[in-house]
Amino acid sequence: MKISCIAIDDEPASLAVIEQYAELVPFLALKRTFVSVKEALAFLKNERVDCVFLDVKMPDMPGTELARILRGQTQIIFITAYSEYAVQGFEVQAIDYLLKPIEFDRFLQAVNRVHAHLSQRIEGQSSIFVKEGYDWVRVSLNEILYIQSDTNLLFIYEQNRRVITRMTMTEMLSLLPSERFIRVHKSFIVAIEAIQKIERHQLTLAKGNVPIGELYREGLERLLLR
Repeated sequence: MKISCIAIDDEPASLAVIEQYAELVPFLALKRTFVSVKEALAFLKNERVDCVFLDVKMPDMPGTELARILRGQTQIIFITAYSEYAVQGFEVQAIDYLLKPIEFDRFLQAVNRVHAHLSQRIEGQSSIFVKEGYDWVRVSLNEILYIQSDTNLLFIYEQNRRVITRMTMTEMLSLLPSERFIRVHKSFIVAIEAIQKIERHQLTLAKGNVPIGELYREGLERLLLR
């Protein structure tokens, strides 16, 4: 299982260390590094990652505040030069924290913790519940072909039915295992196993076609190479 991540730190030297360490871990894919929270948030609007390395003391927004925004969407590993910030990290449910200067053994321990957590989630998850009208409906992950957003509604297309729920794309992505589903357009999420053909501007699925957004093409290309 490949774990995608980004790193956010206003110290370039710290980011360089994380880049160096990430290259040594076969299951870790460092997508981008950022020196500001604002830039990282703009990136995360269109990309989903499994893990964020996050400096606690960022100049434009405290790391703990960003962690609260991202809670439930990704795993947070805090980076700090001060051990007293570790308590704040666990208060916002960070999975681990790394003290500067970061040692590789400690870095590896943290990412292994993320790997174990995500592996357990994927193996144990076979369905999700969504609210359709006044009822809660079980949706099998194996049955989902794609999910389409239209205004404030999501349309979940399965092999033999369609489920309509009121939810954002971000909320839906937080429920789905990233190993099995990928966002390919601002309005579409697809099941990776349902993809039959990838063309320039669209995907051919087991049933129907889905457009590819330009902002999401890079993620699809990475999918082909993994």
